Amino acid sequence: MVGVTQTESESRRRRSLNTTHRDMLISMAVIVGVVLVLLLLVPRPNQIPTRSLDVSAAAAAARSKLGFTPSDPSLPAGWTARVADVERATDDLPTWHLTYTTPSGRYVGIQQTAKATAAWEARQVTDGPEQGTQVIGGRSWIIRSRLDRGIISLVLRQPPVTTVVTGTATEAEITQFATAVAP
Repeated sequence: MVGVTQTESESRRRRSLNTTHRDMLISMAVIVGVVLVLLLLVPRPNQIPTRSLDVSAAAAAARSKLGFTPSDPSLPAGWTARVADVERATDDLPTWHLTYTTPSGRYVGIQQTAKATAAWEARQVTDGPEQGTQVIGGRSWIIRSRLDRGIISLVLRQPPVTTVVTGTATEAEITQFATAVAP
């Protein structure tokens, strides 16, 4: 430092080394106070905001990308649409992807594509093996669940469109959803 003698420099160093516990506590209190003030000033929502999703509009927009009319289920109150879009899935197949939160707060979704491959279908059902069939909504659905993972999956093959309903919802909710999406 310019203009500071060696004695002054040593004196400052000794003073900084001789800080007391009281000085440290005061410094910590000031820092905690500043953090608390910042926390109080930053607004935080009381709940997660829900967005409105127009499934019908999304399905209409998806039709040209898919080459077929995707399912647009009519569900009662308590079902909340979370995602409605077209994704490129296994084997680069354009896939209608629609997910809902059920009244019980669980997940259920639909994936639909034209000209599905075996690899596409296996991926959608998390490699669940075929376990028979079940008639839902007048249609014969193939059961391909992975109960070891808590996933129920149903497959409806109606060429050229294959529909997969899958989720962690209750069996009754999955059945209700499959009835609503059956073409």
